Amino acid sequence: MTTERLNDLPILFNRLHLQSLSPQQQQQVAAVDACLPQTQCGLCDHPEGCLPYAVSIVVEEEPHNKCVPGGQPVSDAIAKIMARDPLSARPSTWPVDPNTQRPTEVRAVIREDDCIGCTKCIPACPVDAIVGTGKHMHTIISDLCTGCELCLPPCPVDCIDLVQVPRSVALETAEYRAKEQAHLRGRYHTHLNRVAQQVADKSNTKPVTSMVETLLDNASHQNINIDAKTAKNTIAAAKIRTKIKKLERQLSIRQNDNKQAELADLKQQLAQLN
Repeated sequence: MTTERLNDLPILFNRLHLQSLSPQQQQQVAAVDACLPQTQCGLCDHPEGCLPYAVSIVVEEEPHNKCVPGGQPVSDAIAKIMARDPLSARPSTWPVDPNTQRPTEVRAVIREDDCIGCTKCIPACPVDAIVGTGKHMHTIISDLCTGCELCLPPCPVDCIDLVQVPRSVALETAEYRAKEQAHLRGRYHTHLNRVAQQVADKSNTKPVTSMVETLLDNASHQNINIDAKTAKNTIAAAKIRTKIKKLERQLSIRQNDNKQAELADLKQQLAQLN
C-alpha cells in the first residue's frame, strides 16, 4: 500500500504528526484509511473524520471495530491489515443491507415546507452536500449525502429526516466503492481547506460554529493545543447543549414527562464532560 494519500493533507491533520511515524506505521495508516467509508461521521468517536481514527488504530491500538457505517466488512478488513483477531462491529441503528453486509445506507432529506432557512445545517455537512441561503429553503444533494447525520443536531426545527437507501448489487464492487470513497474524501478535504481559509482570514466576520472549525482555527493560529480527548469531549458537549436547548424550547410550550427526564439525563451527561 502506497502512502501517497498521506501527503498534502488539510491543516487540520497536522496534529497527527504522520511524518514522524515509521514507514510501516504510515503504510498501515494509509491502508486502514483506505478501508474506511470516508463518511466522516464521527461515530467512531473521532469528530475530525476517518483519518484520525485510522491513526489511532495503528498508533494507539484503538479497537478496529468502531466504524458504524462500515459494519462487519470494514472491521474484518482492518483486522486483517493489522493482523488482529476479528471483533464484532459496533452496532448501527439501521438494519444490515443484504447486498453489502453493512448497515443500510441512509440519506438526509429536508422537509422543505418546514425549513426556515437558518443555514445552521450547511457548515455541519462534511462533504458540502447541502445548498441554500439564509431565510430560503435548503436542499440536500442526495447523490453527495453520506448519511453521516451531522446535520440533524444543528437544525432548530427538526425538519431533516433520514431515509434508507439500500445499495444495488451492481454498485457493490470494490472498484466502485474505492472510487466513491476517494470522491467523498476529496470533498471533505476541500471542505476543510475552505473553512481553514475562512477562519484564518482576519477580515472574515463569520462566527465559528462547529467543532471542526474550532480545531481548524487553532491549527491555523497554532496557539492552542487540543488533544484528541479534549476534542471528543468538546464536540460531545456541543451536541448535548444543542439537544438541551431544543428540549427546553419544547418544554416551555408543552410539558412532557419523558422529555423532562431526557433533559435531566442530558444535563447530567454535560456536567460529567465539563
